[in-house]
Amino acid sequence: MSTHFAPGSKIAVKVVKTPSNAAARKTIVRVLSRDKGIQAENARLYGTRKANKRVTVRGGRLRVWEGRLVKQHAIKGNIGDAGTFTCTLDVLTDLASVARFVEVSAA
Repeated sequence: MSTHFAPGSKIAVKVVKTPSNAAARKTIVRVLSRDKGIQAENARLYGTRKANKRVTVRGGRLRVWEGRLVKQHAIKGNIGDAGTFTCTLDVLTDLASVARFVEVSAA
């Protein structure tokens, strides 16, 4: 698969099979997070988490405790999740490890 795409070319990745382990799901989420639309959604979610953090004083006047919300990923690595982005060498190695779960095509 990595021989078909050169670094610097645009590729489209689509999840076609449910990942069988957590490591593959994390790899798919990491690779698909390079898509501009998904990056914009992650930035929006970051702003929401930042605006809704709970700040309390603990142990005196100068110690501030921030209760932050857990990150919610815009994509979960489910069947049908897709993204388009520029291919790099690290993307090619990641895609080779999850090749049985994704479909890669030129964009």
